[in-house]
Amino acid sequence: MDDCRISVEVVDTNKIPKGMGFYDNYENILNFAIKTRGKFHSYIQSESLSIDLDKKGKLLNIEVMEAKDLWIPDNRLQVPDDVPFKVLRFLNYRLNISGELYLTNEARNLLYIRFSENDHVKTYEIAENLMADVNLVNELAGLWILNLVDDYGFKNEMAFRKGKKIIPPK
Repeated sequence: MDDCRISVEVVDTNKIPKGMGFYDNYENILNFAIKTRGKFHSYIQSESLSIDLDKKGKLLNIEVMEAKDLWIPDNRLQVPDDVPFKVLRFLNYRLNISGELYLTNEARNLLYIRFSENDHVKTYEIAENLMADVNLVNELAGLWILNLVDDYGFKNEMAFRKGKKIIPPK
């Protein structure tokens, strides 16, 4: 695996934005929607991934175009617990990457996108249902997308964006 070098700045916060991941079974696309203010300015992308950012480098949306059945099941995945709230500011703009891995659990209700095999990371909750692993030199090592909701035609995602309550699967 080649390391994807994505520089970030970790900033203290007491509050994180609402966010939820929706996997559209018709399109085979995962979209992680974040309720935040800001307009699209730049991206970090690969053949199967797009991370949308605003002018300040704050995260707006994550889209994964890798079908769920191609994610690699890994029984060793263990979701970190008791992680602090932080804001990540991405320092790279219009960055093209490659080599990320898409790992999941047996239930396929979470996705771990690994950018680096670095074991020395700190994990932060950066939105509801979204955590980030950051290495010692402030590079993004991975993203944890939790409590995925199955969707069809992005109906649940649109309801979430309109403020309606979506109950994730257990």
